[in-house]
Amino acid sequence: MRRSTRLGLAALVLLLVLFGAYAAYWRVVAGRIADGVVAWRQAMRPRQLDVSWQKLRVAGFPFAFRIELDDPALRDGRLSPAPWLHLPALTGSAHPWDFADWRLAAPAGLATGLAASGDRPPLKLTARTAAGTVSLGRAGAGWMWLKLHDVEAEAGARIPVKTATAWITLPATTPRAHTDPGIGLALDLRQLHLPAPPSSFSSTIDDLAFAAIVKGPVPQGPLLPALAAWRDAGGTIELDHLRLDWGGLDVTADGTVALDRDLQPVGAFSGGIEGFATILSALVDADRLDAEQAALAQIALSALAKTGPDGKPQIKTSFTVQDGKMYLGPARLGPAPRIVWK
Repeated sequence: MRRSTRLGLAALVLLLVLFGAYAAYWRVVAGRIADGVVAWRQAMRPRQLDVSWQKLRVAGFPFAFRIELDDPALRDGRLSPAPWLHLPALTGSAHPWDFADWRLAAPAGLATGLAASGDRPPLKLTARTAAGTVSLGRAGAGWMWLKLHDVEAEAGARIPVKTATAWITLPATTPRAHTDPGIGLALDLRQLHLPAPPSSFSSTIDDLAFAAIVKGPVPQGPLLPALAAWRDAGGTIELDHLRLDWGGLDVTADGTVALDRDLQPVGAFSGGIEGFATILSALVDADRLDAEQAALAQIALSALAKTGPDGKPQIKTSFTVQDGKMYLGPARLGPAPRIVWK
């Protein structure tokens, strides 16, 4: 037998041995992943987080580990009523050399919601498809990116949204003081269709985006006592990078939101407004301003306006919500929408 042939056979045998060893390694790791998912579900039960599925598989050999869940569901019993989430199917895949980053896919979409309570109607959100990424950091920290297509939100009225992109961040430790950051959320909604837009406004919001961080510990238990305890402990929501593109109206702002004694939002924001004529027209249509007052306001605002980043007139002002009323600078806009918690 020629030397080259012997070397070729030896190399082939070595490759077969290595492949067999890797296949054995993959099976062992796949089994540990499946056991780990089941153990995580068991560990969540004492925390009143109910996780279920019909079937669990680990596939993806040889270049990935892919967790496949049929009919997974989640219910958070720490709050009352309990939020729920259901997906017809969910997969999470990672490379064998990187178990910190998992790519998620829900090709059949998802549904999530909150049951009705008192005067509040049921809340429900559905999406035709969903995909995203989960990154697991050290000491419990991590983040999730999720993109939903063809979304429908229902809260007494149906609100379609073309796409919704969300980023969620989790801190390494649970907040203890009111200044400690907790969960963070960033949301970008595109093509949001309103069922009953204010007069003078388009029925479609082109873009609504914001980033927020909840500060302070949020206790477990029924929703209203939990919110009250969070408020009493000095909890706030820091709102950053708020942007609204609604027809000719373009708003950017940041500020802080808290809850008052009635668990209604109070807050103060500062930012810039382009297209303020749209707001004035809406106030005239709502009989909050007459035509002469609106004309005078238009002249005053135009005198205060400066050129914005895109070359359009922009005014820098404040927006506050206090005692159930909304104010744009010193001007009162009217009553603030009330949140029905129960």
